Amino acid sequence: MHARALLDLKIPDYVKFVFRALLGILFLFSATAKLIGIDAFELYLFGFGWFSLGTAYLLARLVIAAEYALGLLLIANFYPKLAFWSSFALLAGFTVFLYALVLQGNRDNCNCFGELVRLNPVQSIWKNLGMLALLLLSWGVPAFRIRLRPLWLALAVAVPLATVLIVSPPDNWRYDSYTRHELVNEPAFREAVEAGILPSSIMEGDRVVCFYSLKCNFCKLSARKLATLRTRGEFSAAPVTFIIGRGENPDPDPFLSETGFYPDEIQFIEPADFLRITNGAFPVILVLHEGDIVEKYNYRSLH
Repeated sequence: MHARALLDLKIPDYVKFVFRALLGILFLFSATAKLIGIDAFELYLFGFGWFSLGTAYLLARLVIAAEYALGLLLIANFYPKLAFWSSFALLAGFTVFLYALVLQGNRDNCNCFGELVRLNPVQSIWKNLGMLALLLLSWGVPAFRIRLRPLWLALAVAVPLATVLIVSPPDNWRYDSYTRHELVNEPAFREAVEAGILPSSIMEGDRVVCFYSLKCNFCKLSARKLATLRTRGEFSAAPVTFIIGRGENPDPDPFLSETGFYPDEIQFIEPADFLRITNGAFPVILVLHEGDIVEKYNYRSLH
């Protein structure tokens, strides 16, 4: 059915509002799913190479806040035309973007529903078309009459943005706080090298050493972020060594294929040694020069 035909359908006003409320709920769900998996959403945006890491952090939160605001406006229905055209513009823009990904052969999760519901670009285009159909079917719904509409509009926009920034502040706003924590037990690190637990090669020249657990989600996100940073020339290009705590399944291939990062060297060590060196918190990423630790990062501070 064409868009014009959808607009011309004789639909009772209460049914139109039901369609609009359903669309609003979908926007709220989409925003919540992205917020829950915001680390993956940030890296998804950063991975395109169009923005700096700090910009990707902020843009991810602006998209989430916009979806929350649209969901509230659609359900509250006191500015129906504003909600209609804003929703149309957002869905149309996302659909054009997804179509461009399809033409490039991209089949990755597009993060439209975060990590909760994984959709590739083709599936997400169909999802957007369904949402556009709901939007068109709700055309002409009469506005709810409330007092102080401009004030409520301002709150519908400002409160979601403030809430998202408070619940999940961008990591680049907090780099200083992350550096206050002791990320690595340096005496244990050097003792492990001397005892042959860690390879002596990491003490030669420049080296990036990553302490990862194969089952750790933040370790996977860290590897993805590190790969993107190095591709953009924004991190040390030195050889990379993965130090992995030996678990029940020591096969690193699923981790490597999922993250897209293939180090120059992989070394497995016993869990007790791994936990002692990392102080029980991982991932830990070290940049070394001739055996001296020049920089140290966890997932949040990695930039």
